[in-house]
This record gives sequence, C-alpha cells and structure tokens, in this order.
Amino acid sequence: MNILITNIGRRGYLVDFFKGIEGFSGKIYTSDCDITASGLYGANDGHFILPKPVDDETRYVKELIRTCRENDIQAVLPVIDPEIYILSGHIEEFRQNGITVVVSDKRVLEICNDKLKMNEFLAEAGILFPQTYATVLEFEEALEQGRIKMPVVLKPILGSGSVDTFFLDDIEKIRALFKDGMIIQEKLEGTEYGTDTFNDFEGRPLRCAIKKKLLMRSGETDKSISVHNEQIQNVLLSIASKLGHVANLDCDVIVHDGKPYVIDMNPRFGGGYPATHAIGVNLVEILYQLLQGRSVAPEFGNYEDDILVMKEIAVRATIIHGL
Repeated sequence: MNILITNIGRRGYLVDFFKGIEGFSGKIYTSDCDITASGLYGANDGHFILPKPVDDETRYVKELIRTCRENDIQAVLPVIDPEIYILSGHIEEFRQNGITVVVSDKRVLEICNDKLKMNEFLAEAGILFPQTYATVLEFEEALEQGRIKMPVVLKPILGSGSVDTFFLDDIEKIRALFKDGMIIQEKLEGTEYGTDTFNDFEGRPLRCAIKKKLLMRSGETDKSISVHNEQIQNVLLSIASKLGHVANLDCDVIVHDGKPYVIDMNPRFGGGYPATHAIGVNLVEILYQLLQGRSVAPEFGNYEDDILVMKEIAVRATIIHGL
C-alpha cells in the first residue's frame, strides 16, 4: 500500500506517523504546489511538485492520476479544504484507476464548508450552535431586542483557519468590515475543545478524542490537554452518525453554561490531530488498516486524561536550486 499525501504544507509529521505504524511496508509520498513546503522533505519516499488545484482543476486531477499510476500509488490523502472539495468530485475517476481518495462526498463537504448549512444540519440534529446572522440588519434587530450582545464574531460563511475572522464590540466597525459572504455570530464564553471523530468508509464512527485547548497559534491548537467528557462525546458521535463523513472530522466545541456548542467542523486531518495522535488515538493506523480492507471495531474513550501536548518549532533544511 503506497500512499500520497497531497498539498502537505507543514504537515510532514503525517509521514512520520505512517512510517511509525508497526508492520508498515509501503511507501509514503508527498506533494505540494510550493517547492518550499517543508512537508515535501524529510522521511518520505519521494515528493512531487504538482499544479495548484484551484488554478486548473482538470489539469490538476490529470497530473495527480498520472503521478499515482507512474509510482504505483493506491491511496491519496488530501489535507487542505480547497483540494478536498475538488477531489470529492472525481472519486469515481480515481477509483477506475485503482486509487482510493480519502475524502467525503460533496454533501458532507458542503455542510462543513458553509457555516449556514452547517447550522441547518446541527439544528436538525438537535445540537447547539452560536446565534448566527447573515446580514447586519438582522443582527442590529437582535441586538436592539436583547437577543444578542457584544462582543460578536465576524467571519466568512465559507472559510477555514480563522482567516478574516474578527472579534468586535463596536457596531460601526461591524458595519465597516461586514461584506457579502460573511456572518455575525455571538461570541460564546466558556471552555473550548478540539476534537477528532473518525468514521470508516461507510460513515460509521470508530474513534473519538477530546482535548481542552490551552493555547492557539495561527489558527491551530498549540497546547492542549486530553479530557473525557461524555456530554461532548455524545454530541460528536451523533454528528458523525448523521453526517456520515469518511475518515477524520476535526470539530471545535465550546462548553457554555454547561452545554456544548459546535462552532466549526472540518472533514479532514486538522492542525489538532498531532495532539490526538500523541495521546494514543492513532487514527493514521486505523486509516491504513481500512485502506487494506481490514475491519476495525469501534472503541471510544481509549486514552488517558490529563495528557498535556505541546507543539515545538522544528527546523528543516534542504538544497533547492533556482529560487
């Protein structure tokens, strides 16, 4: 089983995680559209520079399939949102070439990518989420009626990684910064948790890990500590069963007034996965087993509380000519 991790960016640790699987005998390749992406270098068995997916979808898919066929690659694992959405539309094309793309279907991706559709999904599932307004007028009416108070969160409907996200407590600033494609949400006070919920290829939950966030950096969890919380776990397993995603779902939850509110869902290995891996919930190994056609039994709560996980700054050097 040879695997290609595409648009790997700085997530070279995924290569190490695959290589660390007991009995692993395949090859792990990486690719990116940026030759300076650190994840291209290190312990992998080779790397490729491929076109930027969003620039020319047809060309990218063609180049990716060619690369897989030429290097006997049976599985592709994308880890950035734009590419995941693109590849989801070509699952059958890859399958016809003997390649499994680890992505969910378009329905799942649209729910996770669009904050308004996500809220609709959560509402139907009976799961709490922040009050959300799609126009400044709706927000102002709610503010006047006392249904929401400052500060609030201004963010894109379609977005990830905390890009263009603002915390505001001034109506004039909200009016100035708000533009089409944005929403205004209540800023919930409470404890924030990063979670990973892993499904098999039929959309059935297999694992769930919960970590209390201690420090954030550049939109990713920098420090966290493992916890068990039955209330949060029940919410996550309900989401996973109803959503039916494939592989990992990175989900952010805030416990406000004793109740869990879901604030974000990302159907991929996110920046918080290294902490899940470090506390002993090895989702990469489970994915490898599923790709080999093995059956994996569900098991929840299979880690200890109070494991502190901290990211370090690593430095990698390589020779590149022509930059």
